[in-house]
Amino acid sequence: MKKTSQFISALMTLALGILFVILKAQVVGICITVLGVALIVTAVLDLIKKSIVSGIVKALLAAAVLIIGWLLLDLALVILGIVLLVYGVLEVFKTIIAAVKDKNVGALGIVLGLIEPVICIVASVFLITNTGSAIAWTVLVAGILLIIDGALGVIRSLTAKKENK
Repeated sequence: MKKTSQFISALMTLALGILFVILKAQVVGICITVLGVALIVTAVLDLIKKSIVSGIVKALLAAAVLIIGWLLLDLALVILGIVLLVYGVLEVFKTIIAAVKDKNVGALGIVLGLIEPVICIVASVFLITNTGSAIAWTVLVAGILLIIDGALGVIRSLTAKKENK
């Protein structure tokens, strides 16, 4: 990739990360809306070009995205929360059974064995009961990672040697 393209790409990544951090959960709504509107525009263009089937399919997809986009996102987070809850509970039982069977396991071993499952259980309760905040935190973390990636990309592009072409 050319130095200029690399720099612009890094700046765009940085800008996207900043938007994610500033807008948090609103980013998901914006993305759902933009996708729905883009599908509507392409559906209209297909209908103008007399590609009726493609236009109708895209219009139906646009309606689905705009109407049930949030519902599916919330449902996916609840399902993830349930999976984490089941995993956490099973791991708690597994750790306790292992401690009972092996009398040499000390209290520290039991506590260390319970840290991950307890974190999973707490995270699952958070995901199941508060999907809006879970989305906001996920977008915030993604934004921070994008900012770091963008900043490193800017530094790489500024310190890269000039390409011979």
